[in-house]
Amino acid sequence: MKKWLYLSIISFFISSMTIWFMPYESLRIILGGVFWFGLILGFAFLSPIGKKRKNDGKYTKQSGIILFRFFKNKPASIFDVTLIISAAAAAVSFAAPAMPQVFSFGAMFGLVFSLEMHGVFNGKNYEYYRTQ
Repeated sequence: MKKWLYLSIISFFISSMTIWFMPYESLRIILGGVFWFGLILGFAFLSPIGKKRKNDGKYTKQSGIILFRFFKNKPASIFDVTLIISAAAAAVSFAAPAMPQVFSFGAMFGLVFSLEMHGVFNGKNYEYYRTQ
């Protein structure tokens, strides 16, 4: 299960990294494909953990949407704080047009990656993975 978790994190990271290269006009179509491919691959790598969780009779089903769960564990807390900071940074970068472009793309990278990691580390599959 550990390898599936790591592969999904790497896929989400690659997906998010495409945002850094958005200023290059000639790469935009390729970057869009890499973004979506990394995102889909990240979720695909999480599915074996979800299948094992659902097939395990000992695991009790929990309620709640992960978007509304924050600070469930240490990695989740780190990425939840990063999510809040990068959301504020992205808002500032879009409100201030004089902001350097690299700051805007960095804030968007942080926002997208921390949102993906928020879903992973606050989710039911990670909670199941930690108890194994």
